[in-house]
Amino acid sequence: MLAVSKAETIGGTGSGTKWRSLGGYGVGDFGLNIYWHSLSLILVFWYTEVVGLDPALAGWIWALGLLWDAVSDPLVASISAANTSRWGSYRPFIFFGSFGLGLSFCLLFWMPPFEGAALFITLLFAAFLFRTCYTIVAVPYSALSSRLTFDSDERAELSGVRMFFAFVGQLCIFSFFFPLSRAFSETGGTQQDGFFYAACVGAVVATMALILCASLTEERAPLGRDSLPERASFKTFADAFARNGALRLLLIILFVNSAAGASLLIPLAFYLAANAEVFAQKEVVLTGYALASLAGTPIWTAIVRVLGKKIGWYLATLWMVAAGAWLALFGPWLVIGIPAQIVLFGFGGSAFAVIMWALIPDTVEYGQYTYGRRDEGPVFGASLFFQKASGALTGLLVGYVLSGIGYDADLEIQSSETAASLEKFIAILPPSFLILAALLLYLMPLSRDLHARIVDELSD
Repeated sequence: MLAVSKAETIGGTGSGTKWRSLGGYGVGDFGLNIYWHSLSLILVFWYTEVVGLDPALAGWIWALGLLWDAVSDPLVASISAANTSRWGSYRPFIFFGSFGLGLSFCLLFWMPPFEGAALFITLLFAAFLFRTCYTIVAVPYSALSSRLTFDSDERAELSGVRMFFAFVGQLCIFSFFFPLSRAFSETGGTQQDGFFYAACVGAVVATMALILCASLTEERAPLGRDSLPERASFKTFADAFARNGALRLLLIILFVNSAAGASLLIPLAFYLAANAEVFAQKEVVLTGYALASLAGTPIWTAIVRVLGKKIGWYLATLWMVAAGAWLALFGPWLVIGIPAQIVLFGFGGSAFAVIMWALIPDTVEYGQYTYGRRDEGPVFGASLFFQKASGALTGLLVGYVLSGIGYDADLEIQSSETAASLEKFIAILPPSFLILAALLLYLMPLSRDLHARIVDELSD
């Protein structure tokens, strides 16, 4: 396998090679989203409903684990960006790291035979171990996009393919995790056993996907002469933040956008459980959400290619605000037990992932053009730090909100007041965050035309 490619487009000039590279990169995010959506949707639910922790304590494990993940991102980003192996900078981390990541995911859903403080500490250790392994794979995977193509439009296409596979991963978790856990628990095991064995199945599938990703993709040499990224230090991160105006603004947008996603997905399983008497089964509703996200990905990708990233973001924000207002004012509109507003959230929410992951690598060339240094490590390390720090704080907020509104895991049926509070939280908070993100995006100095001119100059 070649370490780098000199081709000007994704995978070279052949369409077959291009689609192999696109598919190879996309299947990697399928694997990562087996993990990401298991945590986003299920982990706090597992701690609360299955392990029996207070929701606030569950929120603390989620937040501390994700904060550790965020803190370790810049370190892994700098190490991987400076790697010059014959297999490339990033692919070795994806390939070899996938095995430890799968094992640590299984451990995350293992029920320790402890109680009280010992149980909390053991679960927290498992969360820290998984988050460390996730960082070792996910950070190089994200940074790999900056080496597959330097064309802004192709990056939108790459991001669209990536998000399509990501939402396939989401669909698998939303549709199959709960049924698998029940199936395993009904064959002589406990509920805890069911979750553990379901996690093991997910780990095997995700590991295979990440191995394929590392095998099918090719890295290109960075733009410009002598532009191999240097090993990052705190100073290089500080410089990138201070001197790269596009990155600085994008990090704030990313923080707000991640808060929007977390404030929807983390409480969603609890919202469905609180309305179990009138809604369809959790996996049925979640499958509707995931299918809508999957269907939305190519549509939003096409909109972004035609109208640009900013217009696409504004249109998606309007969509999410309309769906939230409908839910807040009139309650869920059920179609075969599935709230239509949740499906609309899934469709609209897919746009933001496509746009965000197309914008982030563009800020690498913007910074390289502005102050002469290619900061892949600082850009992707800082981006993932802000994304995960936002998710950690939002998860902690959700844990306290659940306690504050009286959510009780021991109750088979939650009170109507608790269900109503969860509904208002989901309907109002995510769209509010997205409105703020749209206002910030309006100030973004980086455009498609400007990025094209930057790439032309750096290629000379």
